[in-house]
Amino acid sequence: MTLERWAAAGVVLGAILSALTLAVTVSRPLRRLARQNEEFRQDWYGVPARPGHDAVPGVPERLRRIESRLDGVEGRLDDHVGSPHGGQLGSSIVRHMRTRTEQG
Repeated sequence: MTLERWAAAGVVLGAILSALTLAVTVSRPLRRLARQNEEFRQDWYGVPARPGHDAVPGVPERLRRIESRLDGVEGRLDDHVGSPHGGQLGSSIVRHMRTRTEQG
């Protein structure tokens, strides 16, 4: 083998190693980003049940559950305020809560 062929082989080998180094360097952050995206999607949309694991509800479903519980609490508060022992104090608490809610 002549010196020119060794030089050409060295250039080709250097180019291959440079391309591999670049691919590894770029792929790490992309894999991390893909993993974070997948975790977010699982948190948002939920995960169905599979053998050995319970289903995990997504964010919209969890918000609906919270909203329905809040509606129940609101109904009980309205019942309490309307009852004889709720009296004037109950009405002032409701006014205060509505004022605070409207103010943000």
